[in-house]
Amino acid sequence: MKRVLFLVCVLAIEEGVGASPAVVDAQALSPAISPAEQLFLATPTPDRARRWLQALTAEPHVAGTPAEKKVAEYVLARFKEFGLSAEMVRYDVFLNHPKHVSLKLTSPVQEELKLREDEAIDDASRRAWPPGPSAAMFPAFHGYGASGAAEGEIVYVNYGSPADFARLEGMGISVAGKITIVRYGGAFRGLKVKESQDRGAVGVIIYSDPADDGYMRGDVYPDGPMRPASAIQRGSVLFLSHVPGDPSTPGWPSTTGAKRLTREQMTNVPKIPSLPIAYAEAEKILRRLGGPRVPDDWQGGLPFSYHVGPGAARVAMDVQMDEGLKPIYNVIARIKGSVEPDKLVILGNHRDAWNHGAVDPNSGTAAQLEVARGFGAALKSGWTPKRTIIIASWDAEEYGLVGSTEWAEEHAADLSNNAIAYLNCDVAVTGPNLGMSGVPSLFALALQAARDVPDPKLGGSIGAGWESRQRAAWNMATPIELNAQQDAQFAPRLSPLGSGSDYTAFIDHLGVPSFDFGFSGGYGVYHSVYDNFHWMQKYGDPEFLYHAAAAKLWGLMAMRLASADVVPLRFGTYANDLQADLDSLRRDALRRARTPVDASSGAKPPITPDFSEVLGALQELRTAGESADRTADAGLKSGDAARIRRINEALVDVERAFLDTKGLPNRPWFRHLLIAPGLTTGYAPWPFPALQEALDAKDAAMFSAQSKRIVAVLRAGTERLRTAAK
Repeated sequence: MKRVLFLVCVLAIEEGVGASPAVVDAQALSPAISPAEQLFLATPTPDRARRWLQALTAEPHVAGTPAEKKVAEYVLARFKEFGLSAEMVRYDVFLNHPKHVSLKLTSPVQEELKLREDEAIDDASRRAWPPGPSAAMFPAFHGYGASGAAEGEIVYVNYGSPADFARLEGMGISVAGKITIVRYGGAFRGLKVKESQDRGAVGVIIYSDPADDGYMRGDVYPDGPMRPASAIQRGSVLFLSHVPGDPSTPGWPSTTGAKRLTREQMTNVPKIPSLPIAYAEAEKILRRLGGPRVPDDWQGGLPFSYHVGPGAARVAMDVQMDEGLKPIYNVIARIKGSVEPDKLVILGNHRDAWNHGAVDPNSGTAAQLEVARGFGAALKSGWTPKRTIIIASWDAEEYGLVGSTEWAEEHAADLSNNAIAYLNCDVAVTGPNLGMSGVPSLFALALQAARDVPDPKLGGSIGAGWESRQRAAWNMATPIELNAQQDAQFAPRLSPLGSGSDYTAFIDHLGVPSFDFGFSGGYGVYHSVYDNFHWMQKYGDPEFLYHAAAAKLWGLMAMRLASADVVPLRFGTYANDLQADLDSLRRDALRRARTPVDASSGAKPPITPDFSEVLGALQELRTAGESADRTADAGLKSGDAARIRRINEALVDVERAFLDTKGLPNRPWFRHLLIAPGLTTGYAPWPFPALQEALDAKDAAMFSAQSKRIVAVLRAGTERLRTAAK
């Protein structure tokens, strides 16, 4: 599912804040590569990854279909072949597949619009990829899209954000009773439907504009990696930032006999129909729109001036879904720990795809199979981890993180008590550039592991390449007057986690330290039928070198989490990363406060919030984190088993201290108060999400109340760190 590329994050500087960059000594965590790690690193190969990916992507495998069960059985067989104990775990969950979908332009001309892709002829081979126009299992539809028929005028709403609708309202244009046409990008597609629905629209059409991932970004498939004119981006329209997982069991697992909501009772799925279309079909609608010309920043890449509407274009859409309980299958492999078998290190990737899924998600699945093969080789040599390793192949992620969420909810008590970390890989490869996201406590581990994996093409290590790109981004973002200080101030960090992949239940609901990564490059065929083995072999990773590199990084991190005497969670930079995020929020609040408000508009004035309590709590966390790191390193050297046990218990409990059982305002499933997906973005992270919501609502009382809750969890985390430091 993951759409947003890894953001480059660097430590922000604000005059007078006083947060000095503290860089964890990654070498202290891993002074040498152990013999078991050397054996593991020698196992993953490009040829094996190629073989796995070709098998996994032989046919489309949408969740809830026999084809997807067949892929689950293939993964299960490979896990067992590698010597791992593994099982398939079934859940019956609410899913939809299309029975009938149609979209017609009814005015000023009548034309049936296509909801399947064209063949793409590869000039080099003269073969059609995909093989025939029916390669897509289903015509274009939205996961959890509502059944219904709608007919009416069209209004173009750009990316469909709250700010975009506010601009429409400023133009005097209402979408009530209309069908909106929306560009993909900026926010999760389900929230685009929600924003239209909340304003009275009767249907939604979502298309990929060539300015975003088509010909304005590069040559299009099959002549390049970007989106061709007939490519359709499928996807879920669940309201992901409200609650993920099976919408019939929001907040509890979809186990046998579970209480279930009816479609009418569900609050996180749309009530109005929606469809995705290609930009070749969107052009037929947009060319015929009247009304005012769009604002300059709403103009897309199609070769004409966009207009907002309504008039003269009208469309009719008919969406009829086969929906109900359908079986999905997680595949779970376990390597039992020899010392602390109850403690868990989890590696997860989802397996289901909207079509063939060579990039999303099965590049990650191929890497996961190589991780499992490497672990199997290490086990045969006599290696066993101290803690249990779980390798999870999730189903139905594309519908809304369903398989991972239901499993995490079912095992919530065990995970809350025993999970050390969750390591996610969704899209493993679209190019050669490593991106990493995660909680700050995993930064040092991730960086050292990345430094220990060679870059198969560029030389050096993948970690060195990542650091170099971070520094380049820092140089571009740093004000020129600070350039002389940049070497002293530069401090790389992991990007914060938003949502859109399977780490969500682990970090946001259960407080399990989580990590996500992948190698990126030009990629324009997301969620289309052209995301196939041929695209990967031609553009993404022709030699499959980075599939093997992904497996090495992923497995190496897991081995170190599962085998280290002192759990490799480090907190010396945690407060600095949080303060960088808070500083950004402070600047945003200052900008809002300085923006004039027309008194005659009736709009609420912005608030002037007080950040001092949160800043004070961050300073306490910083001091405790640095002290805990020193104690952890000393404990590692001492070999004192009782001391190490006490340190580990405290370290693994810190992230969970940042949870509040009441959750975020109006979305209690999200319990982490320091990070969450944006309420109105879905994908992108919102650090200090409740404070962001208070700023958006211009609610000073809410800001004050949420600040107190944040201070409480920061101090709870500080106390855990102080316990570790004793």
